[in-house]
Amino acid sequence: MTITQLEYIVALADFQSFSKAADFCCVSQPSLSMQVQKLEDELNMTLFDRKAKPLVPTVEARDIINKARAILSESKSILSLSKGWSNQVNGSVSIGVIPTIAPYLMPKFLADFQLKYPDLSIQIAETTTANIKKGIKEGKIDIGILVTPLNDSLVEIPLYYEELFLYSNVWEEDGSKLKSTLDPAKLWLLEEGHCLSSQVNSICNLPTGPLIGTKMTYQTGSMETIVRLADQGFGQTIIPQMFVDYLDPKLKEKVYTLPEPKPVREVALVHAPSYSRKAIVKALEVEILAHIPDSWKQAEERNIIPI
Repeated sequence: MTITQLEYIVALADFQSFSKAADFCCVSQPSLSMQVQKLEDELNMTLFDRKAKPLVPTVEARDIINKARAILSESKSILSLSKGWSNQVNGSVSIGVIPTIAPYLMPKFLADFQLKYPDLSIQIAETTTANIKKGIKEGKIDIGILVTPLNDSLVEIPLYYEELFLYSNVWEEDGSKLKSTLDPAKLWLLEEGHCLSSQVNSICNLPTGPLIGTKMTYQTGSMETIVRLADQGFGQTIIPQMFVDYLDPKLKEKVYTLPEPKPVREVALVHAPSYSRKAIVKALEVEILAHIPDSWKQAEERNIIPI
């Protein structure tokens, strides 16, 4: 059994095709097929159902492929240590960021970060918490910027605590002013799978669903879309503090503080325990915190909403 063979079966599991896996691994298809067959012979087990389209691992192989991912991750850590990469901010890093953080946080620090570390190649993916957690565990994503706590096996480094606000375009019954208290029947939420939607459900003790109180659903992961829907449809939504900065001044007049204890979300860097490039993690932490107000950095006496 070799590291190369483990790389091949992980690539096959990811791409579900011998030709695509071979292209990814930069080898010929016959060479990849031969090495996979050798591993199957050694294990006395069929790892992939060749008759299935697309190719899929056999039930018996799933645990082996997961273990192969873990071994490959550890082997990368050893290589990193041997080359002294753990103390250097160079090479490459892949970062996953959730959509309710990425558009507002990344522009604040990313340009300065790139100027400070020109030898670091950065790949950024904007996706859901579940996809980022999965990517980290499978070695496809190095670092996540997520809302925590995750109650998982991943390492979490809290960065800041961001207050959640009510955006309201619902008028009081007498039409005298906008309603500054939450009305669940008028509440627009992000589609299921986004942590902010789950947090709103926790705040309000609501059932799940993109829109409460009507027969309409609108699946989106965009905060801008949700605010526009609430604004045009005389509704409400919950928005994070950093997003408030990007609102038009007229829309800011419709933002209200939620009742005490004010709800906040914890934003953190997340990585696998085996990820050894601690210098990159630290550099990200320092640069992000340099662009965050000091008042956001303390966890004491905060009502941190679970996800």
